[in-house]
Amino acid sequence: MWQGEHAHPTVTQYPSDWGFPTSWVGEIAHNEEWKSTVQLLIATNGGEEYKKHLAEMFPAMQKRFGFSGWMAVLALPYMDADFKQQVETAVRNYKADLDKELAATPFGVPPSLQSWGGSAEVVDLGVRMYFLHKVFPEIVGSEYTLRAANYILGTHPVSSTSYVPSVGTVSKLKAYGNNRSENTLIPGGVIPGYIVIKPDFPECIDDFGFLWFEDEYVIDVASRWVLAANAANALVQ
Repeated sequence: MWQGEHAHPTVTQYPSDWGFPTSWVGEIAHNEEWKSTVQLLIATNGGEEYKKHLAEMFPAMQKRFGFSGWMAVLALPYMDADFKQQVETAVRNYKADLDKELAATPFGVPPSLQSWGGSAEVVDLGVRMYFLHKVFPEIVGSEYTLRAANYILGTHPVSSTSYVPSVGTVSKLKAYGNNRSENTLIPGGVIPGYIVIKPDFPECIDDFGFLWFEDEYVIDVASRWVLAANAANALVQ
């Protein structure tokens, strides 16, 4: 399959009404190739073909380190000392840039500034920084993952309501899932959370579940939250 895909690459396409810039399509395909190579390296216990490809791809992935380039740390047990040094340098540079970004909010997580609440980005931060901390504890502390968990469970703008229905003393009990017509919830989903209504009004309505950009939970974010929550739990044990 690997050889066939590289001999005849799949043409990545997305519906035009999704609104993806053309440049994104190539980046998404490159990102998926990177993630697949990491997993194939692990599955083959250090397959030489995958080691070579990772080393070739990493310079480009450093530019998207916070997106998926960070997954290079998962490959380190199979790579040489030079690759580990490159990854360590990338981690230091990424942390410096990230700290500047997170300093813009008192919550220490990515702010929600788009038309969809930002819970997914916070959950991803928690997961990403956990793995970076495990490999480079002298560079990345545990506080990033713990802040992410605290944010999702109530330490965020607008209210102290947990964004995970049925988890927390006070949680979002009217949400937008495949049972949305009932104005109720599925326990364990993760809602997007607050948005900023321009110019400067943050909103996440507790007792109304029909605003998809604040209240719609999707299964991939819920599954990522399971990982982030377990990461936070592991750090405090």
